[in-house]
Amino acid sequence: MVAHERLSIQDHRDTADGAAGAASTSGTPYEWPLLRMGEEDQFTRARALQYLLKAHGYKVRADGFFRQDTWDAVMDFQQRKDLPADGKVGGQTWPELVKEVGPGSGTFEVRALQELLDNAGQGGTAVSGRFTAETIKDLRFFQRTYGLPATGRASAETWLALLVNQLPPVKAPGYQRAAPSPLPSASV
Repeated sequence: MVAHERLSIQDHRDTADGAAGAASTSGTPYEWPLLRMGEEDQFTRARALQYLLKAHGYKVRADGFFRQDTWDAVMDFQQRKDLPADGKVGGQTWPELVKEVGPGSGTFEVRALQELLDNAGQGGTAVSGRFTAETIKDLRFFQRTYGLPATGRASAETWLALLVNQLPPVKAPGYQRAAPSPLPSASV
């Protein structure tokens, strides 16, 4: 069983070591994950990044591979937001990139949310780009599980918790694949 800790937003700015984000009730800091260009499949986090870039108007493939097209989009996004333009997505870029998502949100930001929800449990959240009743149910379940306000909307605090609590890819060694509780729609 995975221990669940309450997250709270403290500071979205990078510290000198690049840390930013939330802290658990135990005081252990959570950081926005760092993604950078590489040929390896970076899985769900990279697909969520790519969908979020699409939500901001960039034309990138949402395939989980952080290649040149994703790097170019990140660099342009960082420059437009007056962020340090290094092509890496971490504590300064994620908070600017994520959008509050709820009913009526755009297709790409909803897909990013659904990708992360689907991989945070044992699957079951359909990645449709439509903010459905099942998406709300799964999002509220995730929020309750991680001690967040169960609003059914994805705030920066929820995005951080989702990004931090992603399961390793299926091809990861068995000891890295401990699964948290399934989301409600996984049992339907």
